[in-house]
Amino acid sequence: MALTGADSLKRAGTAYIIAVGVNEYANPQYNLKYAVADAQSFGHEVRLRQTQVAQFERVEVVPLINENATKANILSVLNRLAGAPGPPSLKAGAPALNGLKRAEPEDTVIIYFAGHGTAQAQRFYLIPHDLGYTGERTKLNEQGLQTILAHSISDVELEESVERLDAGHLLLIIDACNSGQALEAEEKRRGPMNSKGLAQLAYEKGMYILTAAQSYQAALEAAQLGHGLLTYALVEEGLKTAIADSEPKDGVLSAREWLDFATERVPQMQEAKMKQGRGIGLEIAFTEGEQNIAEPEKRSVQRPRVFYRRELEGNPLVIAKP
Repeated sequence: MALTGADSLKRAGTAYIIAVGVNEYANPQYNLKYAVADAQSFGHEVRLRQTQVAQFERVEVVPLINENATKANILSVLNRLAGAPGPPSLKAGAPALNGLKRAEPEDTVIIYFAGHGTAQAQRFYLIPHDLGYTGERTKLNEQGLQTILAHSISDVELEESVERLDAGHLLLIIDACNSGQALEAEEKRRGPMNSKGLAQLAYEKGMYILTAAQSYQAALEAAQLGHGLLTYALVEEGLKTAIADSEPKDGVLSAREWLDFATERVPQMQEAKMKQGRGIGLEIAFTEGEQNIAEPEKRSVQRPRVFYRRELEGNPLVIAKP
């Protein structure tokens, strides 16, 4: 049954973009090179495109960068959008946080994470700045792994936070790098960020989810070549050009088109980077242990995983109008 209310009750809504990027970890052996720039670029470009689409009264970027990207802060931001009290304990001022309030059906919440992550025993974990482990990255043992997991945000915790959000559209993008030998060995068997909970969340909440993971060494080497691959595909190609607007090519870039484009584009970029790396003396492999395979064409690629409902929405999330 459709309900029609007075025009005075209409609300344009707010788009919240939570941009998390961690280059500097509490344990500097886990530092990354591209995560902060990617988070900042993602937040800026998505804000620009959403402003141009003009579906919202406000577009707010909530940056959680380096020391501010703690487990407590990330969950606190989500809890505030779910209506729970209590501001994040930021170490640096972030005026955008003042605009955080309970998300409503007219609102959109976009969550972006660039940093370390891992899949373990059918669960995945986002590893925040305060990862808990102080030892050598290359000597990570089971005890150290459990310490990291205890300090990380599990998919269960993420699901619990997201389930409380009443936003009309929800989008989660994870551009993760594995964190150590023990994690990478497990990740090779599990695949990138595989979680049954993600598929369930996408179906039950109508949420769009895109996840990608790569080895620590490959992430560093790809960064030396200029960027994180997933975010480059999404931002530099997907938003700054019209190439992702394809099905249909109608001047409107939907979330489905955008995420589907990235899942196809990232493996192509990995293949190109492996060939390019060989030309400059870098043996890049996107699957741990494949650096010794002489021919780049025979090395594996890591395809991002995308989750969303199969049936088309009556009111799809529009990302941009290229």
